[in-house]
Amino acid sequence: MSPISYQDFSRRESSSLAPRGPRAVRTLPAALAIMLLASLAACGDKGGTGAQQPPATDKAAQPATGAAAPAKPAEPVVVTLLITGGLSGQLLPVTEGDQPKPGAAEVLGRWVAEEKHCPGAVKADGRAECADAATLLVATGDHWSGPAISSFFLGEPTAAVMARMGYAASALGNHELDFGREQFLKNAGIGQFPFLAANLKVKDPALAKGMDVPAFKVFDRKGLKVGVVGLTSPKTVTAAMAGRAEGLDLVGTEEALASAIPEARKAGADVVVVVADMCPTELQPTLEKHADWKLALVVGSRCPAQINTKVGDTQVISLGRGLENYLRARITFDPSKPAGEKVSGIDAELVSAAGGATPDPETVKAIAEAKMQLDAKLGEQIGFTKKGIKQGSPEMARWVAGAMRSGTGADAAVLNKKGVRQELPAGPITIGSVYSVLPFENSLMLVKVKGADLVNQLSNPEALISGFTAAGKGKFKDAKGKPLDPKKDYTVATIEYLYFGGDGFEFEKLDPEPKETGMAWQTPVIEWTRTQKSTAAKPLEKALPK
Repeated sequence: MSPISYQDFSRRESSSLAPRGPRAVRTLPAALAIMLLASLAACGDKGGTGAQQPPATDKAAQPATGAAAPAKPAEPVVVTLLITGGLSGQLLPVTEGDQPKPGAAEVLGRWVAEEKHCPGAVKADGRAECADAATLLVATGDHWSGPAISSFFLGEPTAAVMARMGYAASALGNHELDFGREQFLKNAGIGQFPFLAANLKVKDPALAKGMDVPAFKVFDRKGLKVGVVGLTSPKTVTAAMAGRAEGLDLVGTEEALASAIPEARKAGADVVVVVADMCPTELQPTLEKHADWKLALVVGSRCPAQINTKVGDTQVISLGRGLENYLRARITFDPSKPAGEKVSGIDAELVSAAGGATPDPETVKAIAEAKMQLDAKLGEQIGFTKKGIKQGSPEMARWVAGAMRSGTGADAAVLNKKGVRQELPAGPITIGSVYSVLPFENSLMLVKVKGADLVNQLSNPEALISGFTAAGKGKFKDAKGKPLDPKKDYTVATIEYLYFGGDGFEFEKLDPEPKETGMAWQTPVIEWTRTQKSTAAKPLEKALPK
């Protein structure tokens, strides 16, 4: 996969599946960019909760002496923070089991109707489109990689939809760089909101050009200044593909927050919140040491289970991927009080995004246009599955890793479980289905590995394997049932992310001169699936490699 621009689709090469030489350009029509970014009319006053009104003067009710009536105390004002996890390209509504999950248009429609949210791209100074907006929308990070409607176009449709939704800022997620640094910067421009990472520092400006992201931003809503501090995952640097994190370095989260929080307050913040691309439990020991920071909220993601707790006066909450739920935090404040003393209360709760609100028509139109372009390119049916294939199942390993092993002629294929991002739903299988299951940009590589070293790679808990099966602790047998030979050289197909050390694999150390296939990792899966000619009468699951 490669960087795209909003140009005519016909300029692209006829096949995205051929072995890659120079990076080809994937394109979307200029009309889509215009629709998403330029045609958004400024909205009017959305009726922010608790707006102040000047006190009326009733002359007849004044004392007979003519003295002025005492001024009424200022009415409390409410600003609502809306915080989501990373969108992960989840633009369309989906149904998992019996549970419908809303898409971006449905969620935005609900926010406008129920939260009085102002849609439209934030301005350069952080102000919303509406003159008296009373909401602030931010996210924890990881937005582009996901279903094909986003991933095939390298995240650009998601960035444009986020602009329409009115995101003001996001923590920098480690998957923001999945499509390369240049594409990340392009997506950030399309989204028109800043990414924040207090713990990411530039150590070499020449190598890290454009990646000097701010630690925090302060936003003004109805006179309340909200400081938003971002934290990125350590994986943004440690697990990035070669070249994507060059010139960048991480500092400890405690050191980063100890610097950013006082700076946000110096910049005028009345209240400070932290959004993080990490499970917030990782921050709890630090928060327990620093009650003096007086943080209102710490919101993260990547937790194995839902977190909703308090550390002192700080609410600590985790969110999942996508828009299934969001955090609503209503901040009550007195605008007449001095800076730093305005807030009188914060009411935070997790809210399910499911509901019957009318979808936002602009977002519906934009997503439909992107899907039409996707279907034109990826709608070709290449197979059929009667039952579907679950995300973490052995059948998924047999399908994706087995197809890669078959397509490369390798003795084994080793992928990572987290690289498979969703299940394959029952029904027709299209090229787009493959991109939704395997959304990331990766090329296939072939490495030579001694059997003794291969055992360690196959034993990695993240390994998704074809060609070998476990036969006891530290023991494996090949597809023919023969024990793995520790002295034999095996050819292993893997992806560049794992080759360069992702998820703890060591292929680069074991074979410094791998063979580059030039194939995107989706290619052999697509081609193998197509050759099976599966139908409803002969579904794909009956043909999966052993």
